[in-house]
Amino acid sequence: MMRRLVTFVTVSATLVLAGCAGLAQPGTDGGVAGTGAPGASAAAPVASVRPPEPTEGRKTLDRAVAQFEQGKFAEAIRMIQESPEIVADGPAVRTQSLKTLAFAQCVAGRRPACRRSFDALLVLDPSFELAPAETGHPSWGPEFDRARAAAKAVAPAAAVGSGASRR
Repeated sequence: MMRRLVTFVTVSATLVLAGCAGLAQPGTDGGVAGTGAPGASAAAPVASVRPPEPTEGRKTLDRAVAQFEQGKFAEAIRMIQESPEIVADGPAVRTQSLKTLAFAQCVAGRRPACRRSFDALLVLDPSFELAPAETGHPSWGPEFDRARAAAKAVAPAAAVGSGASRR
């Protein structure tokens, strides 16, 4: 049994390597296997790809998250609320900042403000859901659930009020 397994693995490896042997190697003048293009380069030069520089809004959000993680909730709240860079940034940064703001407000005991932040988040992204590890948190979990329920209750009413038909 063991001998058959070793034989199978050896044959499989040989076939895989034999299939790769027909491919041109980068930097050779052998052309590209299977294209019939003699002398064609096998691969275009690979450009160095760097991730884009974070936006000012992302940098501010990252600093606010660091404050939150250090238990400096008031500072995290202030940084997010006073940042025109976050407001001017894209939806991903704004959504993340509203979530962080709501978390900080809830943990700091500012439940009405926390709920308003979740309401704003759900207007920006109606399909937003907390991560599984975040859903049961005793501070923000219930506030998010109430905001989610209110958003779902408003959505059908808005569709009916706008004359949209339901099928």
